[in-house]
Amino acid sequence: MSPLIFLRSLRRLLAERRGGTAIISALLAPAMVGFAGLTVDTGLWYRQYERLQLAADAAALGAGRLLTDASATTADYQAAGLAEVNGITGGKLVGTLTTPITVSVGSNQQSVTVTLTSTANSYFSSVFSRSPPVMTASATAGSSQSSANPLCVLATSKTAQDAIDVDNSGSITAGTGCGIFANSTASNAIYLNSGTVSATTVGTSGQISESNSGSNSLGGKTSQGAAAQQDPFASKTAPTPGSCNNPTNNFTAYGTYNFTQSANIWCGDVTIGGNGSTDTFAPGVYYVVNGNLIFNNADITSAAGVTFVLTGTTEVGGVEWTNYSNTTSISAPTTGATAGIVFWQTCADPSNTAANTFNGGGTLELSGSFYAACGALNASNNAKIEAAGSSAMSVVASTIYATGSAAITAATSQSGSGSSGTGSLVLLQ
Repeated sequence: MSPLIFLRSLRRLLAERRGGTAIISALLAPAMVGFAGLTVDTGLWYRQYERLQLAADAAALGAGRLLTDASATTADYQAAGLAEVNGITGGKLVGTLTTPITVSVGSNQQSVTVTLTSTANSYFSSVFSRSPPVMTASATAGSSQSSANPLCVLATSKTAQDAIDVDNSGSITAGTGCGIFANSTASNAIYLNSGTVSATTVGTSGQISESNSGSNSLGGKTSQGAAAQQDPFASKTAPTPGSCNNPTNNFTAYGTYNFTQSANIWCGDVTIGGNGSTDTFAPGVYYVVNGNLIFNNADITSAAGVTFVLTGTTEVGGVEWTNYSNTTSISAPTTGATAGIVFWQTCADPSNTAANTFNGGGTLELSGSFYAACGALNASNNAKIEAAGSSAMSVVASTIYATGSAAITAATSQSGSGSSGTGSLVLLQ
């Protein structure tokens, strides 16, 4: 072949290859752009899903505020949740949200689950005629104690039979917005025998049992086999008393006894009341070490900002309250280590802790809590323990028993706030 013919053939071949490459590049260009766009869209979808989950969290907390409202409807929960979604997203960056949003309220209004569904935005992947993904995010909100209502009455024992027990016209009740709960897993953790148990919610880790008596009364939304509830005061540490500084333990003679916190750390049993005596307590903390605190028809004319602490190294005594006629009012301190607690029986010796007993026809009005996580609270013979006025009053004891027309009546404050230490609204999952 001549050199001229060879050069012409080579030039023709190169021209053909350049044209083929251009054609192939033109054909592949849309696909390459599509792949790049799909990568961009995928990153955007992940971001939208993260924002959708944040919106679901906010919606659950917003809807959860209605859990204490027994009249709230599904539409109310949806509106409250959607308001939070719009607030956190400004209505943007979560794709196209499906409305109405989905809400599911748990049994006994203990929790609420919000589910958001959204179609993601798509900018480049449409080159492949691919539909954008549908995203779903859920969140559940409830009390940190898994209860929709603050616990006004809690029996802490996890094994006791009849942990909450009403008998012979006894009653254990709590006002609107209050919960009653027994942590016991027993088959009769809450037991009614011609008695009344009533609150907005009544629950137990075990079972509720009733006798065949026709006069039983169980009121409120009930739950059985539920998770144990946290002791609302478990994180608090009782103050440690100094050396016993009051040599007198008997205050029953006729006269007026004026007690001051700085002069009252008793060792052994202390008896107050009777024989026409009257008693006043200055604000502060009063200690009984290795003994019982006995009120025998005491006429207490002043006791505001007061906590009685029962503790010990060899035993922890109980409160023995007998009053057949008087109405006595005692309020807890609002600040300090014992804030919100009127009677505090410590768990210094759980195996040797006395029961707390109340009897007689008198009324004890408390502004604050009766706290005896390791001791029993037994009320009998028409004794009345109740919230003072519009104050909050709660009872936390190992077991709680009311018989013989005795009544324990707890309450939240008039403003609706719960007793000290109760759970707050949190995301559960």
